[in-house]
Amino acid sequence: MMALHPSFGGWRPRLLLGGALALVALAGLFAAMTRVEVTGRWRGLYVLQGRDSPRLEVKDDLLLGDGSRLIASVSLTRVRTLLGFEAAAPRPGEPSLALDWDARDGRGLVRNRFADGTELVTLFGRYEDDDGKTPRGLFVGGAVPDIAADAAHQDQSGMAYHDARGWTHVWCNVNEALVDKRANAFVWPSTWRFLGSRVLVDDGRRVVLETNHEVEVQGGTLRMDRFAYFTAGEPFFELAIQLTSLGPGEIDYAYLYGDEPWVGRFGSADGNVGWVQERIVLNEELIDPATHHWGGILDEKSGFANYIEWLGEVQPSQVYFSNAAGKFSPGPGPVPLSSNEVFIGLQWTGQKLMPGEERSI
Repeated sequence: MMALHPSFGGWRPRLLLGGALALVALAGLFAAMTRVEVTGRWRGLYVLQGRDSPRLEVKDDLLLGDGSRLIASVSLTRVRTLLGFEAAAPRPGEPSLALDWDARDGRGLVRNRFADGTELVTLFGRYEDDDGKTPRGLFVGGAVPDIAADAAHQDQSGMAYHDARGWTHVWCNVNEALVDKRANAFVWPSTWRFLGSRVLVDDGRRVVLETNHEVEVQGGTLRMDRFAYFTAGEPFFELAIQLTSLGPGEIDYAYLYGDEPWVGRFGSADGNVGWVQERIVLNEELIDPATHHWGGILDEKSGFANYIEWLGEVQPSQVYFSNAAGKFSPGPGPVPLSSNEVFIGLQWTGQKLMPGEERSI
């Protein structure tokens, strides 16, 4: 017979066994109380408070809007740079483009580097909307994880310009929606069916991206193909939206596009006014889209301004400056642009498509 060690059955083994069982119980509790979301991008490791429950969330990527729930994080930006995942610096004196795009999730950024060493960065789909949902596709907005985690320094989000003075905010998360006229309801991009994305061109001088979507409305299904065109050294990009009715019935819709961009500093419209070619816009106002072809927001404090230009045959029905999205004063007296959400909006109203018909914006 095998002799038992004198300590077998004593307090030490029981303590070790109890500790092991406690660890197993804690691990089980952590697993039950934690939702793990791993995209495979591995931009870091982030532990967040659950949005609507006591459960924790563990993610390997962080979007703009997540930062307020962040409990702990480990950034992998430096590791990614050392491993060559982040774009290398351009050669001096030459404009270039650098693309960081996740084709599976339809989100990423384009870094437009100018010959003088400044750069303009445009992010797509890297944000949560007001409902806590995340649009996937060519929708301007969001931030890289290091910026999304820092609520106090988010000038480098949406579209942002960098020079010797640092980062200047240019555009925010763009307010975009399709209105189902029969249901009298807004249909937001985060609810559209994401079909996929493609990088059509990426050669350092040009970048062309495509994302594909379907939108369900009363009357049928609307197919949407979106294209973004970038050229190195040009301080803008072109967005083309192709709409196709898949039927089975007539689709009656309106399309809205605009932003309260917070030009200059993220979170502040102080000093922001409207501008068109011939003048500054200080009050809420409708702009005639037939006689004007672009408008924007100017920050009188920094001197920076953005603009949006409407091209093509299908012109917007209305262009307006206001203190809030979707609202503008009908008069009779002037209403100064004085809110913290100085807004420029474009609206295509009264749009109808029969099955098989197409329309481009």
